[in-house]
Amino acid sequence: MAKQQRAIRTRRLILDSAATMIERNGYTATSIDGISTTAGTTKGAVYFHFPSKGDIAAALFDEAHDSLRAIATRARGPEASPLQSLIDTTHLLVRQFNGDPVTRACIQLCLERHSPAPQARAYRLTWASTVRLLLESAAARREFREGVSAHAVAALVMSMGAGAELLAGREGRMLRPHMTTAMWRVILPGLVTPKHAATLHPEGSPGIQLADPSPQAH
Repeated sequence: MAKQQRAIRTRRLILDSAATMIERNGYTATSIDGISTTAGTTKGAVYFHFPSKGDIAAALFDEAHDSLRAIATRARGPEASPLQSLIDTTHLLVRQFNGDPVTRACIQLCLERHSPAPQARAYRLTWASTVRLLLESAAARREFREGVSAHAVAALVMSMGAGAELLAGREGRMLRPHMTTAMWRVILPGLVTPKHAATLHPEGSPGIQLADPSPQAH
């Protein structure tokens, strides 16, 4: 049992070290030597758990995928407005991005040309599917103004999210809750009627609202 627990701890150290290095240096510049040194273990231990650097990236994406699915499930209450669920999902993703180096590493991997393409593509597709399903549900419940296309809104949300990730990755800064709130305050009036907008929380539902520092603090 003690040996198994050590193996679990070592695997965790390797993944956390790899995530930190990929976030900081990128996938191509991250080496097995660097990961083992940062983790305080041997190259042999790294190869015991992960035959290649690609296998490490795949394991990171597996964790990020699990987190994304959990976030989507948490934000989708049985009586919740699908549009509010999407707003809440974006806020929870910001929290995840800020608090989890694995998520940040996977975003970096998605941005890199030489990252493991199948895993990066699968992660993107999961997020795109989450957005699309929520917006199609919102359209079915007639939450949008007349003439608003769920497909067009999905493209907008995906584009804004990708742009925010790109800026955060290139400039080495965190995504901020107030930025997500501001985004929704800008676009909601074009999506829904004033009456419906009054029922929505661009800052996130009360149960998932984040500490939202003033923009001046950054």
